[in-house]
Amino acid sequence: MTVRLGDLVDLANGKARPAPGAAYRTYGANGVIGTSDRFNAEAGTVVVGRVGTYCGAVHYSPDRCWVTDNAIIVTPRDGVNPRYVHYLLKALDLNRYRLGSGQPLLTQGVLKDLPVPRASRARQDRAAGVLGALDDKIAVNGRLAALADALVRARYDEAAAAARASVRLDALGTLVRDLVPASRIPDGEPYIALEHVPRRSMWLTTWTAAADVRSGKTRFAAGDVLFGRLRPSFHKVGLAFVDGVASTDILVVRPGEAAHRAWLLAALASDAVVAYASAVGDGTRMPRAAWSDLARYEVPWPGDGAARRFGATVAPLARRVAAAAAESASLTALRDALLPVLVPAADVPSPA
Repeated sequence: MTVRLGDLVDLANGKARPAPGAAYRTYGANGVIGTSDRFNAEAGTVVVGRVGTYCGAVHYSPDRCWVTDNAIIVTPRDGVNPRYVHYLLKALDLNRYRLGSGQPLLTQGVLKDLPVPRASRARQDRAAGVLGALDDKIAVNGRLAALADALVRARYDEAAAAARASVRLDALGTLVRDLVPASRIPDGEPYIALEHVPRRSMWLTTWTAAADVRSGKTRFAAGDVLFGRLRPSFHKVGLAFVDGVASTDILVVRPGEAAHRAWLLAALASDAVVAYASAVGDGTRMPRAAWSDLARYEVPWPGDGAARRFGATVAPLARRVAAAAAESASLTALRDALLPVLVPAADVPSPA
């Protein structure tokens, strides 16, 4: 038996993004995009991308938040488990109900009339409990990575402030120029493009298989530092945890000494180096940083002994982040496999 989605939830479009603040997270079509001192949605709100590339993307906010006008606020009615609604909407694959092609749009009218399975509150709670526990652990692993990143940056800033000397970046690492044609890249090889590199996070925990690669790429190895050269102000710099191939919009820098890897990573990921790369990037609309410019940039140098001690601190953190990322990948696969079993969405055809 089915009911209309509009019988389970209330729908409202978000509003223009308010002035920045720190009290509440701000959601756009693709999730959290910042914070604000105001909120327009209560705890337990489900956020659905309304326009653009992320039309139909589904997010869950356990706390009060602000939702922008690029998204729809989905508020569960009394007696409906909010987290169950989140998983129900994910199971529905909402992107297939978008209207238009140039600027895809998902409307409240389309959503509220979707037929969905009728589920008892007990069944809702069981499904939300199992799937939520997996997502909660994935979130814990994400916070661990963020804390490790913050700790490394703080330790680097402290050591850099006390440093009495400086060193050119090309004294710490060298540019890898191992270009590989698409025909020699195995389908299952890890591939990192710019979209897989998070902003201002030095851990590269996401990649995809190279099956759809159609052009030459740069080979990298675990332990290399990848620096997003296209629009360097996006601050996309991180440590590779696996061997693979990268977009040519990414510079692959290999440490000269393993003991100096952490210092090279922290230096390349620092605000100072990213700001320099942004200032000297070639091009106006799509600036690109060149290794020839970065190579000669001088960063603080605390001395070999201090750099090695810094590396000895960072190495176990990096290993813990890598293990947490691998665990999250397994948990994500399990959650995605369980979703259609625990939350069987109605078989609704896409609109013509």
